[in-house]
Amino acid sequence: MGNALVRKAPRNKSEKSFTPSNDDNSSQTDSISSSSIKFIGGRPYFNEETSAYFLPTDWEEADRIQMEHFAMRHAFGSNYAAPLPDIIKPGSKILDIGCGSGHWSFEIAQEFPDANVYGIDISSSFPVSIKPKNCHFQTCNIIEGLPFNDEEFDYIFMRYMIFALKEHQWIFVLNEIKRVLKQGGVFECVDRDVLPFRAGQTVSAFIEKSHTLLKQKGIDVRFILKLEPILKEMGFQNVNCSQKHIPFGSWGGKIGEIWRLNNLKMMETQKLIMSEILGITLDEWDSVCAKINKERDENQECDVHYIILATKDKNIDII
Repeated sequence: MGNALVRKAPRNKSEKSFTPSNDDNSSQTDSISSSSIKFIGGRPYFNEETSAYFLPTDWEEADRIQMEHFAMRHAFGSNYAAPLPDIIKPGSKILDIGCGSGHWSFEIAQEFPDANVYGIDISSSFPVSIKPKNCHFQTCNIIEGLPFNDEEFDYIFMRYMIFALKEHQWIFVLNEIKRVLKQGGVFECVDRDVLPFRAGQTVSAFIEKSHTLLKQKGIDVRFILKLEPILKEMGFQNVNCSQKHIPFGSWGGKIGEIWRLNNLKMMETQKLIMSEILGITLDEWDSVCAKINKERDENQECDVHYIILATKDKNIDII
């Protein structure tokens, strides 16, 4: 990787820091044009040229993401791993990259009312009028850069971007994160390894084939396993990686059942695109998903999530 990791991300000379409207109830303008959307099975997806993200961008998917958010918060016991009460002061700025429908940003803004929380996403499914006054949202395609000034944020949070970025785009985005993070600021990245803990034969074979074929399209769905050494090579300090497991299935109690439902909904939304990538029929996809669901419950599998914390340059202990 070498110098490719530390190259300076290109900047737009006219770029300015995002300033929220004086009227917090004003409507947001979606920066993504209708020409960037394609419809598959009646549901909207981004064209590959716009985003690598291959899940739909409608309210049905937003509902699934909401369920996912609350399940993760319950399973992890918190919305964050970083010591935010020690990091966030009055006037601090927090950035939520890929905020989706805005639940994480909303809750953090409520928890830290003297800080300003900025949520950005390629799709404008976040709340407009019903939100804390210190919570601001903006549409933004992060592969084109972050619309903020250098060293603007005290804390940056990013979760579940493995399906949204191609491998070379990760490096660009990480450089942008480092640019807008203050000296001593903290970056937290949370993502899952698509290969579960205690994965059975059917699951392992499915993941291996999917990973191989998606890699040919430039998407590494196991990129989170590479992130820790990449951040160190980029010059981040105090890089620390921990794991959290979320159970799948009835053996895991209520959270296991909710997490199974979340995964089944996600596989249903991927059905038309992934069946084509894998070269199988829709009936074959349904059959594989049924086998995976049964096997995961019988094996008492868990989805492994990696939580990676890092600081920019200044030596601050975040472990």
